[in-house]
Amino acid sequence: MLTAGAALPLALATAGSVRAAPLATRSLRLANVNTGESFDGTYFNGEGYVWSALGELDWLMRDHHVGAAVPMDPGLFDILWRLSERYRRARGHTPTLAVHSGYRTPETNRALRSEGAALNSYHLRGQAVDLSVQGYGIHMLANLSRGIGQGGWGIYWRGRFVHLDTGPARFWYRR
Repeated sequence: MLTAGAALPLALATAGSVRAAPLATRSLRLANVNTGESFDGTYFNGEGYVWSALGELDWLMRDHHVGAAVPMDPGLFDILWRLSERYRRARGHTPTLAVHSGYRTPETNRALRSEGAALNSYHLRGQAVDLSVQGYGIHMLANLSRGIGQGGWGIYWRGRFVHLDTGPARFWYRR
């Protein structure tokens, strides 16, 4: 039970406290080029991640060769959201990001080594995505990606996609 004397300091402390501004909601439009599946929705509601949406995104980003999914790093979706926002500001509309590869099993990654897949790829950890945006060249997409300033990113000329991951900041270019 609060006494009248205790209530006054509590009321003053509450009145003088500053509340943190709510974070923006974050939504994505993704389409998996291998399965035809898509996601168009909110994965962060301003207070936290929407777990059901993360589950949908994990499945969309699965290794489609064997149907294996893992929990993807939510930070990867934040990078994709930042990329999408940069694109929206540059072009005036929200793009659909075309996912070429998300999570990979060790077997799939080994099979892709001849195409440039790294031995210890972040795809194996659910921390990477290869993507493109229809009507937007990979160099323009790479420039938008570079401006995010997070994780690794690379250009894969032959595959016509850009790689993004939540690892340390670094860049590479492959023909």
